[in-house]
Amino acid sequence: MNQTNHHFLGIDLGSSFTKFVVTDESGKKVDHAVVPTLSRNKHSFDDQHQKIRDKYSIRKVCATGYGRDSIQSDMKKTELICASVGISSLFPQRKNILDIGGEDIKIIESEADGQVIGFHMNDKCSAGTGTFITEIAEKAELEISEMSELAEKSTAARIINSFCTVFAKTEILGWKFEDVPIEDISRGIYLSIVNRITKLPLRMDLPVFLCGGVIAYHPFLISLLTQELGVKVQATPDPQFMVALGAAVLAGKR
Repeated sequence: MNQTNHHFLGIDLGSSFTKFVVTDESGKKVDHAVVPTLSRNKHSFDDQHQKIRDKYSIRKVCATGYGRDSIQSDMKKTELICASVGISSLFPQRKNILDIGGEDIKIIESEADGQVIGFHMNDKCSAGTGTFITEIAEKAELEISEMSELAEKSTAARIINSFCTVFAKTEILGWKFEDVPIEDISRGIYLSIVNRITKLPLRMDLPVFLCGGVIAYHPFLISLLTQELGVKVQATPDPQFMVALGAAVLAGKR
């Protein structure tokens, strides 16, 4: 075990994955891990949690995410607050935060010190989220890991018009019957997500920082968003862990 008594743990229990981040007393990330989110079989969560406890002397724990009330912790905070604090610890400036998760899309206007000024969430079920991409890609017989590379090879403007995942799958089926190239299908899925995001209230006079698991696995979205929004758009380091980082930073501040 690391004998230093100045480590803090942030746990982000998301809809698809649970992320762990350990920080030192300065708020710097020193370790991170990810496991499938809590289910009937809790072994993966418990095993990872214990590994961290064995390696570090954790003084405080902050839980966030959909499942934050299901575990013991010293404090609980919303994903909005944790995303703002985590990204502001790396980028202390006024900004937009675009968090594309497994089940929702959040837009957060954040002050330089991490204070949340305002926020908005998509209200069209899971349209444009990680779950949406996974289900549509499966219907299109696309490998998630190949989508960005395939989409970059396309210049097509075809998009999925349906907000409903069920109807979107029907559209994709039609594309397959029409023998639409797989590269165009990949780009079309991404363009549909960009289309959803541009309908949300985003301040165009502030830079945009992207976080969430979707950005971690679909980097081509960054290029498309930059083109469409016309503002500076960049992904955070380890975007999947930004919310957990914020939780750990808050545990350290307390």
